[in-house]
Amino acid sequence: MPEATPEDLSDLTFDTIVAGGGTAGCVLANRLSATGERVALVEAGPDFGHSRGGDWPPVLNAASYVPTPYDWGYHVAPYGYDIPFIRGRVLGGSSVINAAGINWGLREDYARWVELGAEGWGFEDLRPFLLKVERLRGDDAPGRGRDGALLVSRDRATSPLLDDLRRAYAAAGLPGPIDASGPDAAEGWGDGTRNADGDERYHAARAYLDDVRDRPNLTIIGDTLIDRVLWDGDTVTGVAVVRDGRRSQLRARRVVLAAGAIGTPTVLQRSGIGDAAALAPILGDGVPLHHLPGVGRNLHDHYGSRLFMRTASGFAERLAARGHVPGTRQSLFARVKSDPALPAYDLSIGVNHGDTAPPDGLLPITVFLVHLAAEGSVTIADADPHSHPVIDLDIGRDEDLDAIARGLRWLRRRLADPAVRDWFAPEAPESAAGDADLREHIRRNIFLFHHATGTGRLGPAGDPLAVAGLDGRVRGFTNLYIGDASLMPSIPRGMMILTVYAMAEKIAAGLVATSPVPR
Repeated sequence: MPEATPEDLSDLTFDTIVAGGGTAGCVLANRLSATGERVALVEAGPDFGHSRGGDWPPVLNAASYVPTPYDWGYHVAPYGYDIPFIRGRVLGGSSVINAAGINWGLREDYARWVELGAEGWGFEDLRPFLLKVERLRGDDAPGRGRDGALLVSRDRATSPLLDDLRRAYAAAGLPGPIDASGPDAAEGWGDGTRNADGDERYHAARAYLDDVRDRPNLTIIGDTLIDRVLWDGDTVTGVAVVRDGRRSQLRARRVVLAAGAIGTPTVLQRSGIGDAAALAPILGDGVPLHHLPGVGRNLHDHYGSRLFMRTASGFAERLAARGHVPGTRQSLFARVKSDPALPAYDLSIGVNHGDTAPPDGLLPITVFLVHLAAEGSVTIADADPHSHPVIDLDIGRDEDLDAIARGLRWLRRRLADPAVRDWFAPEAPESAAGDADLREHIRRNIFLFHHATGTGRLGPAGDPLAVAGLDGRVRGFTNLYIGDASLMPSIPRGMMILTVYAMAEKIAAGLVATSPVPR
């Protein structure tokens, strides 16, 4: 269907509006429009058309992260220095601009959801949808998806530096290779996986929209900002939007929010849905309120810190002499416990490099904490949909910093192994950095994974902070749903975008069964 113009937006009525065209929104638009119902997919960023025949900027096709203009420009609440919080503002959302890494999350992560009351959301419940998403190519890892919508490929690191690091890991008793992106909790090292075809990104818009754009009942509306949900009592009637400075209203029999863990709660809050006491002074008199105190709470992300290792003289020449393939970027991941008593790994250590020494001679190696105590929030600053919200990630809890510090010390010991140390200039011994020094280093060098989740979490009827029921329907409404990462009760370990796809598939399956269109 041709894209709507600002002039005719208010004349449009749909069966379902999918509010947000990111990772989850693309899945939902595909599956719901397959029923024959009239679906609108509304996205604040641009729609560049078909991934093969459209106008996609080359920077968005590369399977690696580089800064782009297609970002919301968010920042974390003041922390002593500026920390950008990257969210994709383009059809396909963050799947278009992220680092393209992907993994399953652990069985234990989904078991935790069930412990929190999310019956029907355990690993075996989600597994059919994970398989429905993933199409892992050229790999024989057991239990992984082979026929899904999203192409996934295994990084095959052939770097001599990473070969030596594997030897150091093995000498420390860390097993490998393992499936470093699979659902098992074991420690170990291995090659990661990416949603990529070689070095070309395979994002949500490509995987879920390319083949269905011509459906006459699917309307994709780009460059259109969702202001708020329109509601009366327990019924939603549509959404208010802004496009080219003009305000319009789209009408629908059902609305599914898929604006992500920052966008979805802020749309709800601007709609008067959230903590009534907090929203009343922001929205002002006369705005109806629906009290759901969990909206915007339970914000989780992964974060960590980096060691910056100065490469030794002749770094690039040594890579080439030992067979590094020119023009390639290589990576290796390790799963490590910060405490041997933990039931599963909580640290992810990533090393990647190109075929030259870094311009400043410093090779960053990242230690991410993927099982955190931190629990933040997102809150609108005012009622203007163009204003950025206040994003508080609760960075800096002592137990989180201590776990990252133990990971940094573990990594420094591996880098001092005889198999590896000659790649780098001499470093101070690991013991020279005490806990206080390492904490300060971490505080000065916070590095986010940009994995926002949980701000509209699903849960049972007795959970006072659950925003949605186990079917994704927002509490107190008959036809308002959430279908994105906001629903996660807690954050899975690692790169959680595959879980976002799978959750959207599961929510879509339920919505198809209750479609407002007779079949």
